[in-house]
Amino acid sequence: MRGAANFSGFETIRMGMEIAQREHRFFATLARKTRSEPLREIFSGMAQEAIRLYRALRARLGEFSDEGFWDDEEEILPYLQRLPDDLFHAANAVRERLGTLSSDQQALALAIEVEDYLAAYFSRAAGESTHAEGREVFDWLAQTKERQARALRERQVRLVVGREAG
Repeated sequence: MRGAANFSGFETIRMGMEIAQREHRFFATLARKTRSEPLREIFSGMAQEAIRLYRALRARLGEFSDEGFWDDEEEILPYLQRLPDDLFHAANAVRERLGTLSSDQQALALAIEVEDYLAAYFSRAAGESTHAEGREVFDWLAQTKERQARALRERQVRLVVGREAG
């Protein structure tokens, strides 16, 4: 969290864009691995939601026209794309767990866990942020992830209830 607490609004958005790209791949992978058609649709929808988040973040880059774009951006881009250590380790753990999923229920539980983790991470980062713009973007990302986690939990309940009723 140390590094992210010092992120400006621009840096926070760029980090969010990187996470959205990774989330798109994550949910697309879950959609391919899932046997249940309703879950496949949910994960495909979440992959599309990650694309919408990426585009929303990209649109917000204009809010920070006084920072961000440099003549030597190719040299700086790897820094901006690098995830803070705690997110990097979490991403590696998720990648490992993707390979060991044995049921659709495990896939849905992992998806909820990832969204909850990101919501908590962004919320903590907002609280620790030393930049007002970074804090605002982290807070916005936390709220977005909380909504997505809540939606996944609601779908999980509907799927369980539907299975029990059927």
